[in-house]
Amino acid sequence: MEANFEEKPVVLGNFRGAVASACLDRAILKALAEPYRLMESGKVFHSGRNRLAAVALADSSGRTTEAVLKQFRPRGVDRLKSLVFPSKALKAWRGAVWLLRRNIPTPRPLAFLERKIGGLTAEGYFLAEKLDNVQEVRHLFRSLAGEEMNKLLRALAVFLRNCHGPGILHKDLSDGNILAGADGGGRYVFYLLDTNRVRAKKKIGLLAAAGNLVRLGVPRQYQRSFLSYYWQGRPVPRRFLVWYRFRKKWYTGLVDLKKRLRLRKLARKLGVQ
Repeated sequence: MEANFEEKPVVLGNFRGAVASACLDRAILKALAEPYRLMESGKVFHSGRNRLAAVALADSSGRTTEAVLKQFRPRGVDRLKSLVFPSKALKAWRGAVWLLRRNIPTPRPLAFLERKIGGLTAEGYFLAEKLDNVQEVRHLFRSLAGEEMNKLLRALAVFLRNCHGPGILHKDLSDGNILAGADGGGRYVFYLLDTNRVRAKKKIGLLAAAGNLVRLGVPRQYQRSFLSYYWQGRPVPRRFLVWYRFRKKWYTGLVDLKKRLRLRKLARKLGVQ
């Protein structure tokens, strides 16, 4: 990992931001000056509140870097908050750099850019290298069982403990925001995504750590084992276990409620309710 990661501030047309030192290339900077065009030239694979596209960045020598470009489109309160607080694009950049400097794997950040109008962020972009041969942890939760599942959970628990130890807290630690791959020895390697939700704390307490794990969709029959792996085989502290179970039940109930409300809304639209 890149504990000595270097970043450089840039002004590119109507955008301000920063790039990794490796991106200080004329052709790359020219492409970054029009991030919307760069996104349209790629393959958009998610379009919602934010958009994600797989893009190719070619430098002056013709060498190409595969990357993922995320577009943030602040609206309403989020846009007003940008008068005082950092934009999501800047938060994503800072989060990724914090992770790198603490030797916690994440796709290598390449650039962030934002355009402001009257002090309000109108749009923002975050660019990171695209990883090959990885998948979201949630897919593994659905496909593995037995010892293979335990192998995954042991490695994941160690990874998350190593995040919490130096004070890294991901505010949306879902199994869709963790990518899993394998190293040359067949061991799991994990990467954190959605780095605008990463926060650096002086210390993460017992209850905060327990609460941070509940969004992970660890199958119910493996949850006690997962917590044991997190505690490296030592007895799971009672406060930790009780708080985890309480928050897990609350979070699961909230997710179920949202699903039911969406179904009801859809039924009303279709005229079947």
